[in-house]
Amino acid sequence: MKGGVWRVAMLGLAVTAATLVFLGVEITQLAAADRTVFTRDLTVCGIGLLAVWFVFSRLTRHFGDLERLADRLSGGRNRIDLEPWAGGSGGEVGRLAAVASGLIRGGEQIVADGPLAVGPLADGPLGRGPLGGGRMDRAVRAALVLTDDPVLIIDELGRVERLNAAAARLLEVEEGADIGKALLRDDLARAIERARGGGAPVSAVLRRTEEGELSARLVDLGLNSGVMLSFPARGMANGAGLTAKRALTLRPAQPAAPLGDDEPLAALPFVALWVATAGVEPDSGPVIAVGTVRLAGTRIFPTVSLTLLIDPIDPVPEEATARHGIGTAMVAGERPFAAVWPAIQDALHNCIAVGIGVDQALAALARSAALAGVADPVLPQGLDLGVLAAALDPALAGAPPDRLAAAFGLPHRLRTGPQGEALAVAELAAALFTRLTERGVLTQGQARALVAERVEAGAAGASGQIS
Repeated sequence: MKGGVWRVAMLGLAVTAATLVFLGVEITQLAAADRTVFTRDLTVCGIGLLAVWFVFSRLTRHFGDLERLADRLSGGRNRIDLEPWAGGSGGEVGRLAAVASGLIRGGEQIVADGPLAVGPLADGPLGRGPLGGGRMDRAVRAALVLTDDPVLIIDELGRVERLNAAAARLLEVEEGADIGKALLRDDLARAIERARGGGAPVSAVLRRTEEGELSARLVDLGLNSGVMLSFPARGMANGAGLTAKRALTLRPAQPAAPLGDDEPLAALPFVALWVATAGVEPDSGPVIAVGTVRLAGTRIFPTVSLTLLIDPIDPVPEEATARHGIGTAMVAGERPFAAVWPAIQDALHNCIAVGIGVDQALAALARSAALAGVADPVLPQGLDLGVLAAALDPALAGAPPDRLAAAFGLPHRLRTGPQGEALAVAELAAALFTRLTERGVLTQGQARALVAERVEAGAAGASGQIS
């Protein structure tokens, strides 16, 4: 703590003391004959020196308290004990200690007029959720309480778990709300993916669902712990991070890194893919829904997901609606395929697509891209989970998704919409990769060899994850 302020203060006191001593020496020489003046001036110099000593002692104690407070907050003793200050020590350090002690206990909202939006700090994800407990919890609490910038935390499904008052005013959302009501999910998904991949905070321009854009900073809080977003107000023309109205310019995707056969399955980037079409048969008609969820080996990142409904212009046949539950009314007014293709391509970029009948799903995307006038659409490699499951257990050949999930010990859950379907595919992929590892299948090349053997045996029989 004894940094620049300490050195400047001590230098000033030293100069003042030296000046008083010099004046005292001058007084003894110039006023020695006049006892009254001599006594008066020396008394003034003495009082000045006493004042300097008093200020020095108070500053020394103040900076010493700050240093002790910093030491205790750092947890150097394996715990943080601020009770000595909470017992009645006054001054700025005492108030800081009381605030920090309340944050650490986490039970009460101690800043009545601060930027915290609603509820005590112990509520919500910071008290009981994935961030509850530990230094990360305390750091997030402090950030929300102390910052003047709009800050919020969203969970893996895109719900607002915590926000301060500035974020509530800026985005007009509250705890538990879907962030998609305030910000376009496509932009947010790209930014979250960059934050996940880079391991450091990233900057992004996020479009609002209504008019306007926001400059934001994002940081990944860890596996299944959500994402924190802040909207820095400093330097923004329209305040609170709101930028001027302009067309959003996206950077072109970087060249994909090679994903060779020797790469271990546990380290490969995968994307669980679910596609619905408007054809009478699953492998016909335009794409009307896409769901994706990212994986790294067996680790699922639900936050890095994409959910899209696409207007095919023509009515959706009843046979297609009966297959996947998506009808004409659901997709009416949604964007056409050409408008959403960049988001789909970003979601699939530099990944291996996995799904049941994933090759048919990729073929449907390629077909719709061609109909939309997309030149040379870039699509990833696919790895069929249905064929892999049949290679491990021939009795599962052609099994529907629910039976495959039960065979690998996954709980039955109601899959609603593209995101729910894609998440179910991701969970099946993680379970399959775990079983493959137990069987000694560790690399992409070994997994593809297993698929090839199964196909050559003539018993692939995948039911298809294209609906």
